[in-house]
Amino acid sequence: MAELMTLYWHPLYRSVRVIWLIKEMGVEEDFRLIRYKKNLDAAAVAAFRRDVHPHGTIPALVVPGEGSVLESGAMTMYLADRYKKLLPDPKYLKDYYDFIVYANTTLDELMEFFCDMWLLKFVETEERQARMRDKLNTCFDYLSTRLEGRDFLCGDKLTAADCVLGYNIYIFAVLRDGELLQNHPRIRRYYDHFRTRSAFQETTRDDESYLNTLNR
Repeated sequence: MAELMTLYWHPLYRSVRVIWLIKEMGVEEDFRLIRYKKNLDAAAVAAFRRDVHPHGTIPALVVPGEGSVLESGAMTMYLADRYKKLLPDPKYLKDYYDFIVYANTTLDELMEFFCDMWLLKFVETEERQARMRDKLNTCFDYLSTRLEGRDFLCGDKLTAADCVLGYNIYIFAVLRDGELLQNHPRIRRYYDHFRTRSAFQETTRDDESYLNTLNR
């Protein structure tokens, strides 16, 4: 029997992308999911940094005989290629790679800003808030254009790119009841295409209770 891959995860974190992908592919039996606990003792932190993730963060995917994959976008591409599932039609290959990297860089930066400000109560100046909102609206306008005539990022079927970028849209949708998506109907429509999928709902089941602890 092949040794299981191990994914270190936490609700609302980028590990959501990878768990969603795993469930969509129907390969849960190949994985061991370990919910990462904060405030570990010094010895446990040192062991995690040594054996799993040099920065001591998550997500982290440990592949037996190969080591760790550290970036959520890389994890989804690696696993989609490994299982030959949730891959795009060849005509969408450019879009597939572009959307995954776009999500991991441009959208992740914006998502972190609004999560830090609204969920973790970080103090930000009005000027910076306005600047980041403008940048996010520019991103949504761009994505709206790219989604014209499509149900998903790479045509009419869900791919690993949707698990990556769709996670960003999901987080934007749950922040303040979707305030950030109000003026972007095509983005909301895209969100509606995947939020009712059983794999997505199973993946995000733990997020509501965790959100409640942050909003107290």
